[in-house]
This record gives sequence, C-alpha cells and structure tokens, in this order.
Amino acid sequence: MLKDLAYTLVFGKPLVLWLGLAAAICFSGALSVVALNNHTKIRIPIDWHFRLALAGAAIGLIHIVLAISAYI
Repeated sequence: MLKDLAYTLVFGKPLVLWLGLAAAICFSGALSVVALNNHTKIRIPIDWHFRLALAGAAIGLIHIVLAISAYI
C-alpha cells in the first residue's frame, strides 16, 4: 500500500521524489536563515530557522518511510 502511494505520479514524477525535493528545500531555507543573519544586513527571525528545520525533518521522515517501503 505504501509502495503504491510512494510511486503515485504527481506532474509525471513519483511522489517520493517531490517529497525529497521539498525536504531539501526546507533544509536549504533553514541554512539560508543562519547564513543571511550572520553575513549580511538582512535579518530574519531565528524562529524561521527552527520552523524550516522541523518541517524539513518531518517531510524527510515521510520521504524515508515511503522510499524504504519500495524494498519491503
């Protein structure tokens, strides 16, 4: 059942691919908040770092479960 969900096509690509990209974007956003706050005059509230990191971890966990389900 999870394998079917993981390989459901969304815009012609499997859902597991889109979840991996979303997790990578969230983690990149969290890294960008820290980099912008430390090295530029742009200030973003640090709460966004934690929110993006938590969202990336949650999406990444779902991505891992769906990816492993293909081999179980």
